[in-house]
This record gives sequence, structure tokens and C-alpha cells, in this order.
Amino acid sequence: MARTQVVGLDIGDTQLRAAEIAVDTSNPLGPAAIQRYAEVDLVPDAVRDGEVVRASDVTAAIKSLWSTQRFASKDVVIGLGGQRVVVRDATLPSAPLESLRLALPFTVQDLIMVPVDECQLDFYPLAEADGQVSGLLVAAPNEAIEHNVDAVIGAGLRPARVDLAAFALVRALARGQFQRAVVGLVDVGADMTTVVVAQNGEPAIMRILPTGGRLITDQIARTLAIPEPRAERLKIEVALMNPGEANEQAHGAFAVIAEKCQALVEQVARTFSFYSQASGHTVEHVVISGRGGMLNGLGQYISTALRLPASFSALDANFTVQRTAKAMTPEQRMSLPVAVGLAMGGVA
Repeated sequence: MARTQVVGLDIGDTQLRAAEIAVDTSNPLGPAAIQRYAEVDLVPDAVRDGEVVRASDVTAAIKSLWSTQRFASKDVVIGLGGQRVVVRDATLPSAPLESLRLALPFTVQDLIMVPVDECQLDFYPLAEADGQVSGLLVAAPNEAIEHNVDAVIGAGLRPARVDLAAFALVRALARGQFQRAVVGLVDVGADMTTVVVAQNGEPAIMRILPTGGRLITDQIARTLAIPEPRAERLKIEVALMNPGEANEQAHGAFAVIAEKCQALVEQVARTFSFYSQASGHTVEHVVISGRGGMLNGLGQYISTALRLPASFSALDANFTVQRTAKAMTPEQRMSLPVAVGLAMGGVA
């Protein structure tokens, strides 16, 4: 059995995460092993909305990851997401995939709001019928890609591929029992939440929502006029549990958390509803990932509000976790799917 090792690098707004996997190259959807995983905090504002702002700080963090972990390769798959990455449903005349991609600058300008010469374009085909192919059009700003790639090259690594973080979530989580189902993936990060509906292991629709765990903390700090560390502690202590007889600050924090979580769930529900209306299928299960998804009570709140079974990402069910990666904390395991999915994309 031929096996290869690939490293996925997830550039988040507050952390860098790298995961090394080993897969059977003849069967990418078969058994895979998570061999190593590491993460490191980023200095504030080094990355904003998934885009590198201060390359020197990010480069230093990447070097730290590779100096503390014995990753097998310097070839990495880089993730990209954020509000400036556009993903649209698109239907194009049937043609070989390479021909479709080459023709994108001439055929999709009316589908995106930015000049095509300022973006990298890609097309993810999903279905073909009656001389047309439908799928997902992806447009990512050249500037964002260049900044992320430059930070990686500066650390002495070799970018093998730049991939959409939402696609990585599907590869990591729409496996096993969810590979032949319609599953909603909700990845709650620091400043944004990625929502993807996967049908039979393929991405059907995705949205980037401008909310996350750090933004809730920031709102608590502003509303209550308290320092951010105190707001973070309050968020963890209160979460979505009604504080009852607690003090005024706890009630204020709960009000902010409840408002933000309600808005998040409403946007997730609209995404699922749009998918159902367009496809005729309904989401059967929700999988929650991302460190922000660990907010106490959020999983139950999502399940109750959407009237759907919900669970947290459990990569152990679909991947073998090697001894070198078994020391991961629950928080790290929730943050892991994007990095793992990026690595899977390097062999897909």
C-alpha cells in the first residue's frame, strides 16, 4: 500500500495550526492517520479575516511550529477563507475541467463583484446534465493569496497548493457515517464562522458569517466597559447558561452571548433553508467544529433551534490518531478539522 505524508497549514486569525496525515494514495477516502498536530498563538492582528497582514510575525510563528514538531515535509497545503473569498453557484457549458477553468475569466465576470484580473478563479464541478455542468465558482483575491504564500515561503516551506478552508472541512468531517448523508458543518472561529452543507461527501453550498468567539468577547467588553481578559472569563463562565441570581455583569454578558448566538443560528438556518429550496434535500445532521464551538450550551442551542441532531467534530471516528498526536486537548481536536482537510486535499 503506497502511503504519502502531507501537511496542512491552517492560518487562523488568532492561531496557526498544522496537521500531518498519512494516506493510501490509491484510496484517498479510505483509512488515514493523523500523525502530528501542532498549533501556536499569533500576535494580535498579524492575521485579519484569514489574510496575512504582518508577514514577518506569521513567518516567525510558522518557523516556531516546524522547530518544535518533526513534520515529515516542508511541502504544505495552505488554507484560505474570509469575507473577500467569493463562492457562487455557477452553471457553465459542458467541457473538460481544464478547459472550463481556462475560460473562467471570460465567462464569469457577471457572477462576481470584483474584476477577474484581480482574482484567482477556480471551478468545483458537482453535476452535469443537458450539455451543462453546475458547480461552485471560487474567486480569491490575488493579494490575499500572495500575502499568505509569502509568509509561508519566508519560513522556508514550499506551498504545494492553496485551498479553500470550507472544502477542507468537508474532506475532514463528511466522512464515515456522513459520507452518504446531507450534513451541515458549522466551524466557529475567532472572527468568522464557516457554514457548509455537504451532500454525499461533496460541498453543495457554503457561507462565511462575520461572527465568532473573539467577537463575542469584544462585544461583552464594550457593553460592560470591562477589560478583554475579564470579558473572556465571563464568556466562559456564563456561556449560554442563564445566570439566575448572579451579579449584574453576568447578566449583561449572558444578554450579549444570547443575542450573538441567536443571530448566528438564524444565519445558519437561512443557509440550510436556501440549500433545501434549491436542491429539494434537507440537512440531516449538524457537525460543530472550531474552538468557538466549545462555548458551553452552544451545541444544544443549535440542535434545539434548528430541530436537528448535532454533534461535535469527532475525527477519531474517521482517522487513526498516531501516538505523536494523541496528546491533543479537546480544544485542539475541535480546531483540527481544517488543517486535516487541507492535508487531505494535497492527495485528493
